[in-house]
Amino acid sequence: MARWSAIFCVLFALAFGGLAKADLLVLQDGRMFHGKITVQENSVTIVMEYGTMNFARSQVARVEIRDTPTDQLSRRLADLKNDDQAGLYDAAVWADENELPKQARELYQKVVALNPNHKAARRALGFALVEGQWRTFAQSMDLCRARLDTGPYGPLLKESLPAVEEIAGPQWSSVRELRGLAQVRNKEFAAATQTFADLVKRTTGPAALKFGALAALLGDCRDGMFVLAEPYPSDARLTGKKYLPAGPASLSNPLVLEAALHARARQELATGRSQMEEALALEPTDPDGAAAKYRQAGQTFDLADALVEKIALSHRVEIVRRRITMIRKDTVRDATDFDKQLNEIGKTDLTAAVYRQRLSQMVRHLDNVKSNLSSVLDLAGPYPVELVMEITWARQDLKKVESMRQLLMAELDANK
Repeated sequence: MARWSAIFCVLFALAFGGLAKADLLVLQDGRMFHGKITVQENSVTIVMEYGTMNFARSQVARVEIRDTPTDQLSRRLADLKNDDQAGLYDAAVWADENELPKQARELYQKVVALNPNHKAARRALGFALVEGQWRTFAQSMDLCRARLDTGPYGPLLKESLPAVEEIAGPQWSSVRELRGLAQVRNKEFAAATQTFADLVKRTTGPAALKFGALAALLGDCRDGMFVLAEPYPSDARLTGKKYLPAGPASLSNPLVLEAALHARARQELATGRSQMEEALALEPTDPDGAAAKYRQAGQTFDLADALVEKIALSHRVEIVRRRITMIRKDTVRDATDFDKQLNEIGKTDLTAAVYRQRLSQMVRHLDNVKSNLSSVLDLAGPYPVELVMEITWARQDLKKVESMRQLLMAELDANK
């Protein structure tokens, strides 16, 4: 028997030779483990990142020998000469594809050291060739924005922005937006309309709202002409600033585009104000309907703010104040019911069961108050400066409510 055990161990070691490099252990029941494996006479030990496990040899189905990506990369590099541009680049791409970003970056840098104009390696390192120089994404965007103000627009649209987009990664939409604006400046209005329409499909939130408004504006003004109903900015004459006179003007002028967006934003403000007044009229008879109208107004103001940053701020604050007033009405009702029960609970002899029932009702009233106060904080939170008083009071009241609730819960526990 001992002889067969010794023979088995020799065969096992031969079958699973090189186990120090093996990284996959498969058990008879199908479970798989990755790590460093060691074979003993009657068992197999595997050391993993999260710990060590031992299995009887009868549990082991097979071991697959797989070098780590680092080992494979080392073998690749061992066969390369230090000046082998193509080989180093291929190794860098392989490292990238096999989740070795640090080694990949180092290899790309070696390629660039051998050939400063190696386009693929430069791009992999996050550089774009803009106006004859390799620049980082941030540097490239700064230069492109400067060209948006000064021109020329042809090279910006045909060369610079396409090069920057190749290295943009998750910031691709900012490059596309710049392209759309450059197309407007270059009077390519149909192309700009399509650029912003495509952005709407691929973005969300305020950005999508703004891109949608730009696409709609350009769609309405296919020839790029917009009619200003009044001078812009409206206070320019008083402040001595440069201004646009009322009348037709081209959207290729950035000030005209700005004026057009302001005009659209003001239209949205008017719509939102109307929705707010509808909500106010519903408050006495239909609080839920009023709240829904306020939410609708908030969505309208979202579009206004997407067109002109924070133009709807004062209206938003007013909505929040109104909604807080509605919430406080419910809070006062629950607080009044709580006070009434608190005053009555000591004036009447109650059975233990009724006493506990009254305590539970009081806890529910406090929970309602607590929920309402939390809603106040959620609503007011985005406006810490404008609604500092409401936030401070809600926090103070929450502390009081929580203290009273703890007392009631302690009383309930004592009277089980």
